[in-house]
Amino acid sequence: MSRTGVDVVGLGYNTIDHLCVVARHVRLDSKQRLVEFDRQPGGQVPTAIVALQRWGLRTRYVGSFGDDAGGAVARSSLVAEGVDVASTIVRPGLANQESIILVDQVSGERSVLWQRPEGMGLRPEELRRADFADCRLLLTDGYDIEAATAAARWARAAGALVMLDIDFPGAGVEHLLALTDLLIVSPDFLSRLTGEEDLRRALSASQRLGPRLCVATMGTGGALALEEGRWSYQPAFRVRVRDSTGAGDVFHAGYAYGVLHGWGTEETLRFAAAAAALKCEKLGPRPGIPTVERALALAALPHR
Repeated sequence: MSRTGVDVVGLGYNTIDHLCVVARHVRLDSKQRLVEFDRQPGGQVPTAIVALQRWGLRTRYVGSFGDDAGGAVARSSLVAEGVDVASTIVRPGLANQESIILVDQVSGERSVLWQRPEGMGLRPEELRRADFADCRLLLTDGYDIEAATAAARWARAAGALVMLDIDFPGAGVEHLLALTDLLIVSPDFLSRLTGEEDLRRALSASQRLGPRLCVATMGTGGALALEEGRWSYQPAFRVRVRDSTGAGDVFHAGYAYGVLHGWGTEETLRFAAAAAALKCEKLGPRPGIPTVERALALAALPHR
């Protein structure tokens, strides 16, 4: 890799999260006072990239921002972390993506409402191949499926791994999965993708579409992984949960960190689960990102 290369490139959407802590589930035609409110930059891929940057890896983010105040905050938050944002795009006349996140005060579980203006997505012709040819791993959310597929093809051609964090199996997903090495998703995604309700069957069917590793993340139910015919299960770590927002993003970061350091599946799963659990101790996606040392300690893994 050249001196200008990075360890991880993230391609995906970013958002401004409006975090609303509520005392009880919101009912129709009702009112309640918020227990707590905060506004923070977020997004699946950017949050994972921030975690990896804090953990000492070199990162680059490729995505688009609105030219409003939200877009400026989202972009500057990555710059402040040391993430390379030179290849990002600012969309004139468009507002940045925003999310309203309702966080249950008791359980810390959240519900997400989001909007993304038309025209914010990335197109393949807007990408530079060089941005994906000098990394060790590409992380993408697959929202802009054609752009993600092009980036994955370039990254794979250059010898990089491709990790996919995707919510919905939309049109063209089969092409992206064929270029994916590490698929880490929810059981709901797996069942929608394969038509299989049984989790193990869904993981097996997903692996036949391309990824060598398929992981189902189940929140408090832990994580189940299938890699080259071998099953691994990691229970969730018990912590005082304040907000689960961003836990999955930090899990992806933890798994990428372990893979890039040459760890085995079991210890990588354990580290990722520990990092995701510790994130839940604070409100919002990024304030709770733990240090590597804290995650290793909770996972009972040796310090590297």
